[in-house]
Amino acid sequence: MRGIILEVKSCPLFSRRVAIFPDAVTVRGRRHIDELSRLSGSGIAGAILFLIQWPFSEFFMPEHHTDLEFSNTLCRAKEKIKIFPLSLSWNRDFSINLSQVRILDIPWSIIEKEAKDRGSYLLLLRLPEETTADVGSLGKVHFRSGYYIYIGSAKKNLSKRIERHKRLRKKLFWHIDHLREIADFHVALPIRTQDALECEIAAAIKKVAEWEITRFGSSDCSCDSHLFGTLNDPLASPHFHSILQFYRMERLLKDL
Repeated sequence: MRGIILEVKSCPLFSRRVAIFPDAVTVRGRRHIDELSRLSGSGIAGAILFLIQWPFSEFFMPEHHTDLEFSNTLCRAKEKIKIFPLSLSWNRDFSINLSQVRILDIPWSIIEKEAKDRGSYLLLLRLPEETTADVGSLGKVHFRSGYYIYIGSAKKNLSKRIERHKRLRKKLFWHIDHLREIADFHVALPIRTQDALECEIAAAIKKVAEWEITRFGSSDCSCDSHLFGTLNDPLASPHFHSILQFYRMERLLKDL
């Protein structure tokens, strides 16, 4: 062994039990992992240290919902480089509390099963003014001004489905295509999983929404709707984030 290269990253995100990285797509991060893996074949040991400043975390996972390629790159590299998710906390004088420093578990089997380009998604749109529009088989539908949360799914090519929703120029096919013509794109939040969660997520969002559009996006299931409205931005709602974090991370750890 000719030497050691250590890459250090700070985890910006965590939920109640799991710390996750990254919080945005990181092409540079993938390149660093690939370079460490390449160097491992020439006698130079490589390691990544994830610093987690949240002492209550039990597990670490790459955030495959936000950056699928980073997650898959880390999975491929786990036999070639060392990965250390280090949980720590600080004393009041800003020194490290050594009694709480520990290495977190990484549930690789869950990551490898879930980190595929499939699953459900939440599409958030903003409608500046109330309007009435034709929505395919639903006919004319009245939309209040505000934010709309649409829950959809794709058994494959989830990324392409989301990219389609971002575009305005396309053949109108789904109910959501008609609303997208008159509403501004806000954000799309994928929930990558092998499980069919679309209806379950819709039921959870219904509880925190202020109204719904009956039969919108639910013609192939028994749900009343898959489109819900709020006056304010859902991204500013702790309840909305709790739902998102549960379906993205917490539910995966229920059997661990």
